[in-house]
Amino acid sequence: MSNTLRAALLALALALTGPAAAFGSKEGGATSAGFLKLGADARAAAMGTAVSADVSDASAVFWNPAGLATLRYRHATFSHSTCYQTTFQDFLAYAQPLEAPRSRNPREQDLRPDQLGSLAAAVLYHNSGSLQEVDNTGTPTGQAFTPQDLAVMLGWGATLMRGIDVGITMKYVSSKIVASAATGAVDIGARWRTVVFATEAGYSLSAVVRNMGGPLKFHESSDPIPLAVVIGQALRPLRSLTLSADLTQPRERAAYASFGAEWSAPMTAGMTGALRAGYDGRLTSNDVSGVTGATLGGGLGFDRLGFDYAWSPTGELGSAHRLSLSYRF
Repeated sequence: MSNTLRAALLALALALTGPAAAFGSKEGGATSAGFLKLGADARAAAMGTAVSADVSDASAVFWNPAGLATLRYRHATFSHSTCYQTTFQDFLAYAQPLEAPRSRNPREQDLRPDQLGSLAAAVLYHNSGSLQEVDNTGTPTGQAFTPQDLAVMLGWGATLMRGIDVGITMKYVSSKIVASAATGAVDIGARWRTVVFATEAGYSLSAVVRNMGGPLKFHESSDPIPLAVVIGQALRPLRSLTLSADLTQPRERAAYASFGAEWSAPMTAGMTGALRAGYDGRLTSNDVSGVTGATLGGGLGFDRLGFDYAWSPTGELGSAHRLSLSYRF
């Protein structure tokens, strides 16, 4: 049965790339709710957002809900990102494992049949700053408005059997420019965890479909939200080193790859340090001029408390800085 499920996940990963390539090439054009493509937390941003196969905290509700399956503790996180000019984005998430009412024995490390999975709730908020209103001739009206976007998420992830995780996230997405629009969406994810034969290196393969939902409609005009299919891999050749790669096929453009690396190790008693780097293929020199794609960051962990930072250059648009604070208990 285990081999069957593993084969099914591999088949799902391959099958999803076919339809994804089709809608990516034939349905080019604008999508709404672009803030859903900007990410959530500093760790992921520093690793080029290539974390779909290697996330196991509250941020999994955004990246891959299957990652909630391996949550070992209650986890809360808050991230603040300063983006282009006056825009900013905030992400707040909380997750905790659910125990069966009759469970009294300690959970096993990999297979926990008495666990009901983990639940997570999150809010993603984007503010584009104050903009001056103009009429259809480009003349200022003297009024100002502030475009805002909001996504509220509820996710669940669980281990079906040893090494096989699944998850789902339901979203309420709203956007306000002058008028407002709202819709619903769903993310589904799966992940296979194993150990490379004849080594102690951990390996994960994931498949995620994000933002399956209806369009946002403003008056008579509507645009789809940014549906994307993501195939991810993560390798941990050493306990302190993680290497990851994601292939993303968005609805509106060609597929792109992202890569990440993380080195994490104890520094002193009670403190852990992390260095991260990556490449995010979402923005290229064809989109904006200047340096794009490269990402850097790091973090410090103090027992239950964690701080993370990420820097992402976006060419002529400037740089994005993201800070995250997390607490596990």
